[in-house]
Amino acid sequence: MLKPNLDFLRALAVLLVLVAHVAGYTIHTNRITFALGQLGVMLFFVHTSLVLMQSLERQQLAGAALLRAFYLQRACRIYPLCTVMLLAIYLFMDAQWTPFELLANLLLVQNLVYARYMSTVLWSLCLEVQMYLVLPLLFLFFRRRPVRWLFALWLLSIPLAVLQPLLSARLDVFEFAPCFLAGVIAWRMQGRQYLPSWLWPLLLALVGAGFVAYAEPRANNHGRWAACLAVGLAIPWLRELATPRLNRACQFIAKYSYGIYLFHPLLLWLSFRTLAGLPALWQWSVFLALLVALVGLGYHLVELPMIRLGARLSARASVQRAGGQLAGRGVDG
Repeated sequence: MLKPNLDFLRALAVLLVLVAHVAGYTIHTNRITFALGQLGVMLFFVHTSLVLMQSLERQQLAGAALLRAFYLQRACRIYPLCTVMLLAIYLFMDAQWTPFELLANLLLVQNLVYARYMSTVLWSLCLEVQMYLVLPLLFLFFRRRPVRWLFALWLLSIPLAVLQPLLSARLDVFEFAPCFLAGVIAWRMQGRQYLPSWLWPLLLALVGAGFVAYAEPRANNHGRWAACLAVGLAIPWLRELATPRLNRACQFIAKYSYGIYLFHPLLLWLSFRTLAGLPALWQWSVFLALLVALVGLGYHLVELPMIRLGARLSARASVQRAGGQLAGRGVDG
């Protein structure tokens, strides 16, 4: 199913993160570049939770079959390409990583065990993996209940997010729960689409400008929650973008966005730190060439085959479950 608005959102999110980190290596990290990177991650959170709720809806499963299919697909989607990236860092970067740190990063549980992050982008993947544990439960509970119940949960998540630093740093997923819930709200409100599509880029620009203008982005939880909620509330009301060239470009970037997100910190370090003595043109050439090559190879050799494997495994598990239930009913009858 083509979703130009969501492709635009995902492409914008990964480009914001990329621009922020490139600026950090080639210029310096300042308040604006940090805020842009943070905004990109927040947009990822909204996009991911919305898309996954839609995926759960399309599967038309329930109970244990739904959970099994969802977790199989997410494991095959997230871990393989991330493992390739982490092994490259472990083998080629000069930092000394312990086996415990490597294992924690491979499992994406660094925040739970207080292990160092082997890449700057992994903090958000940890939170996404932990968010996966509750998304199917939210789907099962809220799919037939009024949307106001979701708004009540969003409001409840705010004091929990405020209290989280006082309880345990291991629970930092609660700090971003309002951001993920904004995507769940967008899913539950989907189907309206009364407003013209040209408002979508304009609204994202306004949200971004407001977020960047906030006084202190490093402690800007209120800004994060408000920006995500604004985006989540807007998505259901806007028609899909009808700009073929822009849509194709966004679809292309969105397709390779996971690889871009994972590989660019390693390639920035390689191009602008280890090759610091080379002219800037050579550094940029190495960075862009390796980014295109690794992202393309990673998608076609690892990411896409594993996505297909996850779909096959979840479908097989669902069929076996259904067959077992029918056989049981035959014996009982």
